[in-house]
Amino acid sequence: MEQSTDEQLVEEIRQGDEEAYRLLIERHKGYIYTLVYRMVEHRETAEDLTQDIFIKLYRSLAHFRGDAKFTTWLYRLTTNLVTDYRRAQRRRPYEAILDKMKGWLINRQEEPEAMALQKEERQTVQQLLSELPDKYRLILYLYHYKQLSYQEIAEATQLPLKTIETRLYRGKSLLKQKWQEVRNLEQSASERTAASTIPK
Repeated sequence: MEQSTDEQLVEEIRQGDEEAYRLLIERHKGYIYTLVYRMVEHRETAEDLTQDIFIKLYRSLAHFRGDAKFTTWLYRLTTNLVTDYRRAQRRRPYEAILDKMKGWLINRQEEPEAMALQKEERQTVQQLLSELPDKYRLILYLYHYKQLSYQEIAEATQLPLKTIETRLYRGKSLLKQKWQEVRNLEQSASERTAASTIPK
């Protein structure tokens, strides 16, 4: 049974197989918890929501028709539940902390430097991401961190493919702009410091 596909496990669960349900949870709970945690930034809340998601999953399996991959359907269920929670709680938009984004935050010829970014710089990236509108941050997270294709993102978010392309482009542009502004400020501060140390 452990070699069964997600879709095969779903069918077995529909027939009342509790072991198949346990295997499905074990297979995906780590990914779902990580995804939820990145959206709510709170461990206990992420644990509670992850449990709620798998309860809702069990109750919603009758609606899974197999039109999309099970993981895409599960992702959509997860994001819908967390979005509803955040809206109800009026919590801050979730913050996607994406170390893998550093490769396109700066020019390709700077990649060796990017690999050596210190903790302070990673925190700067995190802060810049948190300042982006939620609709851009979500697409950036899915594309660069989860490495979903445009089509998979469109299926998961139920947004038109053209909207995905536009939001990804605008999100990257905004993030690059913010990053450059920070770098310019840091450079100016460094130049002022250097100038103040020159003997008169």
